[in-house]
Amino acid sequence: MIHTENILVSLSSVAENSDEEPAKVTTEVEDEIPREEKQNNFMKTLRSMWQVLLAGILIALFLGSIVGVLTAQITQEQRLRAERQHMASNTKQLQMKISELEQLLNSTRQNFTLLGSEYGQLKLLVNATQHNLTLLSAENAQLSLLLQEKIRLQVENTELNMILNSTLDNCELLEEENRQLDLLLNESLDIINTVSAESKQLHLLLHDEQQTSNQLEAKNQHQHSILFSDKLSFLWRLCDKDTLQCSRCLPGWVEHASRCFFMSQTPEKWQKARRICMDMGGDLAVVLNAEDQEFLTNMTFEFVQQHPQIHFLSAWIGLQDMVKEGVYIWVNGKTARKDVKYWRPLEPNNAIPFWDKDRAGQDCVAIVPPSHVGQENWLNSWDDIICGGKRHYLCESTALILSGLT
Repeated sequence: MIHTENILVSLSSVAENSDEEPAKVTTEVEDEIPREEKQNNFMKTLRSMWQVLLAGILIALFLGSIVGVLTAQITQEQRLRAERQHMASNTKQLQMKISELEQLLNSTRQNFTLLGSEYGQLKLLVNATQHNLTLLSAENAQLSLLLQEKIRLQVENTELNMILNSTLDNCELLEEENRQLDLLLNESLDIINTVSAESKQLHLLLHDEQQTSNQLEAKNQHQHSILFSDKLSFLWRLCDKDTLQCSRCLPGWVEHASRCFFMSQTPEKWQKARRICMDMGGDLAVVLNAEDQEFLTNMTFEFVQQHPQIHFLSAWIGLQDMVKEGVYIWVNGKTARKDVKYWRPLEPNNAIPFWDKDRAGQDCVAIVPPSHVGQENWLNSWDDIICGGKRHYLCESTALILSGLT
């Protein structure tokens, strides 16, 4: 503030001096100086006035900045004063909390002292209780021994009573048995007399039976010679010689609708499979109706279930269209009926695989085993396949008629 006043005083003195000097000059030498000098003096006067104006503006700006600085200082002092007051109030609150904590600490120390005395008392009480428990356990052990002894004596008493009662009962039974034995003895004597008479009759019957047995043995030998003659040797292929039970089909064949069917264990081409069936006295299987289709399809399904180790694709049957594509003929020479056809979906398709060099197509039919039996459309199992491929095969023969054999 002192510097500002000095600057204002100096500026005002400069302004006064600048106003006085032109006035004096103009009054003293107005007549002597030429007109140009007057103009110069006027310009100087004007310049001095501008200098004074600029100085005033600078002073005003300087004063504004000083006022802003002072205002900021005052504001900061007020904020510091408020913070001091707030800190003072916080200090009082902290002092109050410290005093409360000291009181709580003192009360806690007193509680710990009381707990220590109570702990000592509890320790004495626990020791006394342990001593009492020791005494009680000893008494309990003695009581347990006495109780066991009492139970043992009760059990022995019960057993003795049972033995006594049993002995009395046995005596009564023995007396009763003696009476019955006397009766039986008398009856036995009567029976012995009767048996002796019957024994004589049995000896006579035995003699008659021996004569009958000799006659039957001679008859059996005669029948045995007839059964095992060369003329009936074919019959024993259908019979079990141990049980003498006979079937209308050869071993390994299954009877169905007065026909015998055979499932091969190994795969062969269609033509070779047919020759094998014919060598066994039959031919490849023919499907005459829905019952045949169900029976044969079920045979393939059961074979797969019973032989999981065998790679089974399908089984040949006696159906082919080698003569004319699309005209399927059975091995018995009959054309497949329209109502007896059980093709799989999209079959027959006569597809030609890449390995078929002859380009013959699929002319032979096989049954593909279903994944489940009894589901919808499970009988539709036919598939046309290359005849040169190897598949298992189903053979068929006529069952033997035994009604005329006696």
